Amino acid sequence: MPTKKKNRGTQAKKKTTSSPKSKRPSQRAEQEGTDIINLILKDHTPLKKLIKVMKDSDKEFSERHAAFEEFCPLLITHAKAEELVLYTHLKKDSEMRTEALEGDVEHQLADQMVEEAQRTNDEDLWSAKVKVLAELVEHHIKEEEGELLPEFKKDSDKKVREDLGEEFLRMKENINENGTEKNPSLLPEDVDEETVARH
Repeated sequence: MPTKKKNRGTQAKKKTTSSPKSKRPSQRAEQEGTDIINLILKDHTPLKKLIKVMKDSDKEFSERHAAFEEFCPLLITHAKAEELVLYTHLKKDSEMRTEALEGDVEHQLADQMVEEAQRTNDEDLWSAKVKVLAELVEHHIKEEEGELLPEFKKDSDKKVREDLGEEFLRMKENINENGTEKNPSLLPEDVDEETVARH
């Protein structure tokens, strides 16, 4: 069972990391749907599947651990790109600034929980931390899908969302290739801050 999960994660990861080398972000955006909202929802799908496994205390430890190992890089890449592109954009909107700041804080809490779980050797403590992490991210996704994204869609122009979507894909590509700092507010070294700021 864990092997199957891992294979699915490997395939999902290949889609994320191999596409950028074969196509420019604008070409990928056209084929996947250019809207950043669609791209974020697409990222949420594998995370939600892995959350179910991580939360399920009836599953074997090895299966929950494999799900966690698959979950972490997907979460980190998605969250950093979302912070640097979507949240940066939303913080300039007085009506959505609070939601963007709350999203940043929830991402920071998730980062902290990931690091704590990775440092934990006790199986029961690890299980408790991973369950709390899964519930935190699940709540964050529900709020985003139920409130933040619909509100953003209603109040934004499609072209703006498409431009943000292209930037989101570029940011994910950069993070996958270069990694990111532990501090979620720091950009990867060769990400151009002006490129992010122009949105």
